[in-house]
Amino acid sequence: MDIPGRFRAVCEFCRNPDNPIDTRMEGSMQFTSGWCMVRNDGGAHGISLAKRDPTRWAHRQCVERETKGLTGQSRMFA
Repeated sequence: MDIPGRFRAVCEFCRNPDNPIDTRMEGSMQFTSGWCMVRNDGGAHGISLAKRDPTRWAHRQCVERETKGLTGQSRMFA
């Protein structure tokens, strides 16, 4: 499948140019930052005033792999 250039991205984690991301497809992951409210019982409540980074994309499976273990998690927000 040919992905038009404006919708093609390289995964931030695997960086495999032979497996590009079609940013229009469901399951594509885009880096987002914003504000979240701390809950009394711990954790946080959803992101408000989200800001999406148009340059940072990843495959869903790569994000899931990175979240499994402290080494991966430390790289996720660099």
